[in-house]
Amino acid sequence: MTVDSHHGVDVAPPLDNRVGADAKFERPTSAAVVVPIKQISPAASRSQHLLHELVHQIDRVFFGPFFREKYGRGGDKALENDRIRYYGLIQPANDGGELAGRRYVHEFDTLTGCTRGWHETVDRAGNVRQVRPERNDGTTRHYQFDNSGRYRGSW
Repeated sequence: MTVDSHHGVDVAPPLDNRVGADAKFERPTSAAVVVPIKQISPAASRSQHLLHELVHQIDRVFFGPFFREKYGRGGDKALENDRIRYYGLIQPANDGGELAGRRYVHEFDTLTGCTRGWHETVDRAGNVRQVRPERNDGTTRHYQFDNSGRYRGSW
């Protein structure tokens, strides 16, 4: 199998062509085009960053009120990976121990439109001490952390 060059672009034959010792290659009517990958310049990277900031602003204008009303009464935070986290209000703990209570956190990916959510238990200093992700398969798993943020285990 050979790759032909057509107007400076490499063209490979389609995969359904039989290629063997006695087979002849005929130029297909449709072919896969191999395009070289270009490196992104720092100026393009900066403009891409500005584009992401614009996307965050648009999402906050259009989706923000819905997500803030439903999930984010405790505030929201734009992350560097094109996601926005919406924090629910903290529901106080029943006892007077070191844990303040739990809240629901909902994350929205502005590029893909995907969302995910989890429950967090926070201590009185505001540190996340326990996380329970919402899973589509219905399984429940808790992840526990100590007061300095180190992972302690799961159940």
